[in-house]
Amino acid sequence: MRFRAVLVVSALMGLFIFALGPLSVTAEPIAKKSAATRCTEAGTDFVASLTPQLRQKALWEFDIEPRKVWSYMPWITGLSERNEGIAIDEMSVEQRKKAHVLFQCGFSSQGYQKTVSIMHLDDALNEERDQLPDLGRGDTPIGATFFWLAIFGDPTTEDHWAWQLEGHHIALNFTIVGDEIAVTPTFLGSDPAIVPNGPYAGWRVLGSEVDKGFDLLESLTDAQRTVAILSDEQMDRHVTLPGKGDALKQFEGLRAGDMTEDQKYLLSLLLDEYVLNYSDELAQIEMSHIAEAGFDNLYFAWIGPTERGKPVYYRVHGPSVIIEFDHAGSSRARNRGVPDPNHIHTIYRHVDNDFGEDILRRHYETSPHHQN
Repeated sequence: MRFRAVLVVSALMGLFIFALGPLSVTAEPIAKKSAATRCTEAGTDFVASLTPQLRQKALWEFDIEPRKVWSYMPWITGLSERNEGIAIDEMSVEQRKKAHVLFQCGFSSQGYQKTVSIMHLDDALNEERDQLPDLGRGDTPIGATFFWLAIFGDPTTEDHWAWQLEGHHIALNFTIVGDEIAVTPTFLGSDPAIVPNGPYAGWRVLGSEVDKGFDLLESLTDAQRTVAILSDEQMDRHVTLPGKGDALKQFEGLRAGDMTEDQKYLLSLLLDEYVLNYSDELAQIEMSHIAEAGFDNLYFAWIGPTERGKPVYYRVHGPSVIIEFDHAGSSRARNRGVPDPNHIHTIYRHVDNDFGEDILRRHYETSPHHQN
């Protein structure tokens, strides 16, 4: 089915080009900057805009341990308990504009819009917290400007550097090494999953991650569900938490090679929802890694109920990639800790290249200035 869809798209593209008329063979090719170049230029521009005081807080050495320390919880990120990074709240208007150019350098419009929408969800959560003072940690500042940006290494002078954005339900880690980029771990979450009231009422930022997971599950036969569903008991957190990137040692669930073509197509749509958060160039690289490892070697696993609207967990795990989705424990005092379908966590990470470990290893082995 996926291949039939590709053929249809190709045919439509052919009709579109035909309608435009023949293309000039003498036209100059369009010069397109790589994602790494865009990120380096954006990082350089942002750093140049900082005051000496903010520069001291934002820039850190590349090889320090905190580069690989990440969190999506506001009370243990940024300035509250860590020293790395500056909050958007501390930036001037011009600095915020330059920071957002950096946020977009490796994302597609889809990934960027998810990110900034999650930031704005904290404004909605603040409104709810005003009405329910015991919601979560009422003394913790949250909102669209309480997210922290840190840069490890200097994009203006170094051939490898990284930027990290953290805050409530966001943890982005982009590592730039020459003309390559590692994009993981990427954490995106939402609370509420569907905004109940106010100016954002109806917002459903990570809705497709929910729907496409259920679409695949509901396509399975009873025999396949027996393999895919690991437990009826729900978890309140994903497995590869911060500092536990290697927690999944073995594949579990239903192998893609044991799915029908239509089910593989649904799995590819679910995969797309995560991979296409990145720019075209980076998404193609991500897909090529998955293809090289073998699409049939992906595993789909499910934990929890099978009815829509219930709190669930699912995982897509293969030799090169780990995707986890969970409905996390409720932050509302009356149900705190109970898995809540209105509270979503997602994580996308590489098996061997989180924080650019693989491309850094190759860089150190082959770059002449690292051979001394």
